[in-house]
Amino acid sequence: MKKIVRNLFILLLGVVLLLCAFSCDQADDDNTEPTISKEVVKIPLDYDMTYTGNSLKDLSFLFDEQDLVDPYVDEGGFRFPSSFVPLYDYDNDKDIDDEDYAFVYEITADLEVEKHIDCVYIYTQGYKEGQEKEFTVEAGTPFAYEFSKQVKTTQNGWTKIEVDKDTQYLNFKFTNGEAPYEIYVYGYDLGKAPAVPTEKHETAKMDYLIGINGHSKRDNVDHLSCASYYRDYYTWTYSYNAGAYESGNPGTTFINSNSMQQAAKYKLMVKDNILDPVPCFMFDMGGSSPALEGSDRYTPEAYVMYGEMVYQFALRYGKNENASIDNVKLAKNNILKPEYALSLGYCDWIELGNEPNGEGDDGFTPYQLAALTSCAIDGHQGTVTSKSGSLVGAKVADPNMKLAVAGLAGIQTRYTKALAFWLQHNRKGDELGIDAFNVHTYCRKVISYNGYAVEVGVSPEEADLEGQLKDILEFRDKYYPNVEVWLTEFGWDTNQSYQTEGSSHAYGQFTGREVQGIWLVRAYMILDKIGVDRAAMYMCYDVGNEENSVGKYGTSGVITSSGEKKESFYYIYTLRDATKGMRFVEEIDSGNDDVWIYKFADDNGNVTYSLWCPTMDDIRVDDYAFDIGNASNATLIEMEYGENSGVKTELTIKNGKVTLDVSEKPIFVTVKADTAN
Repeated sequence: MKKIVRNLFILLLGVVLLLCAFSCDQADDDNTEPTISKEVVKIPLDYDMTYTGNSLKDLSFLFDEQDLVDPYVDEGGFRFPSSFVPLYDYDNDKDIDDEDYAFVYEITADLEVEKHIDCVYIYTQGYKEGQEKEFTVEAGTPFAYEFSKQVKTTQNGWTKIEVDKDTQYLNFKFTNGEAPYEIYVYGYDLGKAPAVPTEKHETAKMDYLIGINGHSKRDNVDHLSCASYYRDYYTWTYSYNAGAYESGNPGTTFINSNSMQQAAKYKLMVKDNILDPVPCFMFDMGGSSPALEGSDRYTPEAYVMYGEMVYQFALRYGKNENASIDNVKLAKNNILKPEYALSLGYCDWIELGNEPNGEGDDGFTPYQLAALTSCAIDGHQGTVTSKSGSLVGAKVADPNMKLAVAGLAGIQTRYTKALAFWLQHNRKGDELGIDAFNVHTYCRKVISYNGYAVEVGVSPEEADLEGQLKDILEFRDKYYPNVEVWLTEFGWDTNQSYQTEGSSHAYGQFTGREVQGIWLVRAYMILDKIGVDRAAMYMCYDVGNEENSVGKYGTSGVITSSGEKKESFYYIYTLRDATKGMRFVEEIDSGNDDVWIYKFADDNGNVTYSLWCPTMDDIRVDDYAFDIGNASNATLIEMEYGENSGVKTELTIKNGKVTLDVSEKPIFVTVKADTAN
């Protein structure tokens, strides 16, 4: 009996000890490193994870068939179709020649966190006897990779490249004529999680966002006054003589008619707080090339002239109270008083170019534009010097000057990501250096008209303007929440011919001019809602006669070529006035799919509601009962031709609601702070 009791005691003691051990393990869970599996598996790659900075070509074919086979297990298990040939007409001469075959592509994969890379598999095909193809894998620090392995293969099928490296970045190099069909990566996670942004981007105030394009050489400030921000197309060579630079003489001069007109317009704009001028210093690789002849366009040094020019501009028109007249290199003998050439306080922003992302000799790849941008910021952190004796870079002249990347043709998220990637990894301290990303888009769709396919303008909702910008805004929010996103070209023509792409055609109760104004107002509000910071419609003036100017952009102005204000001028003015100092707060459920309601508010509690039908079918919702809560008074504002601030009517409130007639033309209901919810 004693033996049985003793055994039971030993058994119970063992159970207690086990429970204690389990309890201790549980208590230490938060301090225990998770077990990391070192099983080598395929690491999924997606084209959106990559950066292509030396070309504008679509290289998605490299990562478009990631799930077809597992060569790590069976190298001979799958063959790609022999008809597929990954080869591009790189120089766009419509002929595949030696230059095309010789071009070297680079594409970088960002795995978001460091992983262990065991190996890379590439699939090649289409060899002729004796032919050899080269492929390079790099890993480690971007643009200074610690690991590099080059392989030469003559086989059709899979080639394994051993890596055995912990890295977040993989870089692949290959010539155009030796491009692989697919790239697979194998390894395992190291138990690290991607960084989570700690900051959130704040929605812009409407009177900061609402912008307009124009030319300071000719624009009338009154004709621009419907907007708050002025994007000024200004070719950089208006103020710079590139030919003089090579002689060692100062290449810049702001003492000419173009610059004098620009300065006079800017002074008038800021004097009465009418507009915030932002010069867009345009360039191309033709008559206004910003690169030194024969230079390597992938280096910041190539753009020293452009960097010198923006330095001298920021020195004059910026707000640096400590700037020295001794640094002005611009025809000082022609300046009556030194203070006329220093820190005039006209500009807070500079934009570094317009649509440079075209193919061909005049185009810039993302890394080329990044090199120019870094030079223009601060002389690539002070490493670029000018033979003229001028300092280089806008932020060297005025540290508070803000810079927007050149406005890109199209919403080019991949291009923007590659440009930011170059700046982050080529500037010390991961300092991006720029303050705004910048893109363009126009709301259009193709329809059938008299048996022909024609492109016409559509409303911002029909074109899914919000969805178009989703990727670039998510990229900004995730990685660079302090950087703004600008849409510096959008709009509609008012010429009614179906030969005019993007025209705001008349329909229902609305004329073509009214449709243009309606869609512009709706676009501005949508852009503020989704987090765009600045939006500049294209543009102030029509460049042709409204009746006869057929084609894109000839009649997209708010002012006709003869100087008449269109409905769009007054509609935009009314929007700006009704939402002054306000930012988007929320979208309110209207209880009716045909009615959208946006709420805007300022820091003092004043509120403006905007209501409209988000369609382009002449939809109307009459006698809509809008709940404005506990407000004791409310004012209706309707957009009207000839009325800058619209037509205002005091509304009758009954049981907390007002009755409104809602159409596709937005209306506004304002509630003062002391009576708002």
